[in-house]
Formats: sequence, C-alpha cells, structure tokens
Amino acid sequence: MVQIHDFDLTVGDILRVGDTVITVIDIDNGEVTFRVDEGEIHDDPRMNDPMEVASISIPR
Repeated sequence: MVQIHDFDLTVGDILRVGDTVITVIDIDNGEVTFRVDEGEIHDDPRMNDPMEVASISIPR
C-alpha cells in the first residue's frame, strides 16, 4: 500500500523516513533540492522517533 503525505517545507527542514534523513537545501522557482543521508544519527531526540516528522532549522 502506498501512502501519500503532503508537507509544506522550507529550506533547512529535515524529514526522517526509516533510516534515511532528507534535508531541504534549496528551493528555486518551485524546484526543490534535497540532501539524502542514509543511516545518519542526529543529536536531536525528535529525529530518533521513527513516527516523528521534525522540522528543524539549520544554519545557512
């Protein structure tokens, strides 16, 4: 079964999907650039909960 979720994202937002961490690094005219890190460990406790979608601002 495919699940579809819509999110309003901004630069610096981070999503965790399983062991994969996806970071929004640029938005330009509706085109979004992501950084994908597999197996990344984060100090933020929200990122350690697999049911949590965290929105964390990171310095630019």
